[in-house]
Amino acid sequence: MPQYPGGVDLQRKPSGGTAIAAGVLAAAGALFGILFAIRNFSTLDMLAHTKLAWVGWMQAIAYVIEVITLGPGAVLLFMRKTPGRWLVLTGSAVQIAQGIIALAAVWSSGIYSSRLSNAEMMGATAGGLFVVLIPAIATVILAALPITGRWLAWGNQPPSVQQPPAYGQQPPGFGQPPQW
Repeated sequence: MPQYPGGVDLQRKPSGGTAIAAGVLAAAGALFGILFAIRNFSTLDMLAHTKLAWVGWMQAIAYVIEVITLGPGAVLLFMRKTPGRWLVLTGSAVQIAQGIIALAAVWSSGIYSSRLSNAEMMGATAGGLFVVLIPAIATVILAALPITGRWLAWGNQPPSVQQPPAYGQQPPGFGQPPQW
């Protein structure tokens, strides 16, 4: 938006609601990532001789990656640093990918309850995965929105607001031409 001739920048400051919400979700994701990484590493010995041992390792490593990306990403988002946005997007994408891969592995392994049909179990696990991934999906959406980028960019600009002219003085470009 152009400045009016007095020099005051009338462009509105973008709202930080989406970026702050993404940062809060990323911080919560990092905390849960710590808990789930510990849980997954502690259960690896139980999965050692099963078909799903690789899934346990994949999830444990994915949670470590999430902690490393979501924690600092949330802090950098709160500090209005653009790399925080990319770290949060990366950590959330890793969470979504590991959830989908783990679900596909469980489906392909054939480990189901005897009381439920395969279709019922697949529906239940897919629905459960969607519920678990809602925070990661919301974080990706909030961090990827253009308003988040504008808010981050706004915080990195040097102040460019000039004072309007003093009372009684005319801003340049106004008034009568010099020959009058």
